[in-house]
Amino acid sequence: MQEDTKPWYKYAWTWVLIAIPVVTALKAVHTVVVMQQHKPEIVIDDYYQAGKSINMQLAKYREAALRNMDARILVAGNRAVIRFTENQVLGETIHLDFYHPTLGAHDFAVDAERSGELLYVATLPITPNGRWRLTVSDKSEEWRLRANLTLPAEQEIKLGY
Repeated sequence: MQEDTKPWYKYAWTWVLIAIPVVTALKAVHTVVVMQQHKPEIVIDDYYQAGKSINMQLAKYREAALRNMDARILVAGNRAVIRFTENQVLGETIHLDFYHPTLGAHDFAVDAERSGELLYVATLPITPNGRWRLTVSDKSEEWRLRANLTLPAEQEIKLGY
């Protein structure tokens, strides 16, 4: 009989068995670091206050419905064009709020200037791609319209209540 005289660290299986928990521990540390850097932004602390603000927003959508407002938006590159079907005694500017569904740091707001009787044009700070939520309101915020956008879009998207 031949006796094995190699030390334990010269066996490949020893290192394979040691590598499994080491890689698992490193992956766990990596996951914790990533979670600390990318905390979720859609968590609400005070649900009562959020509920009250939702009711106030719904009143603005109801006001747009009572005025029978009908508008469409086309986003091409970094330009947004809003077209109303009729003049509802609109002001010289309207306000656009673009919300990214998951990344609050990408949210932005712009004002659109009147360009003719029924058109408003805004220059956006970025060229938005992917999914966005849009709200359109007047300067006094008496009414509000909204839409879910998937950009780039080739056709106009209807703004709803």
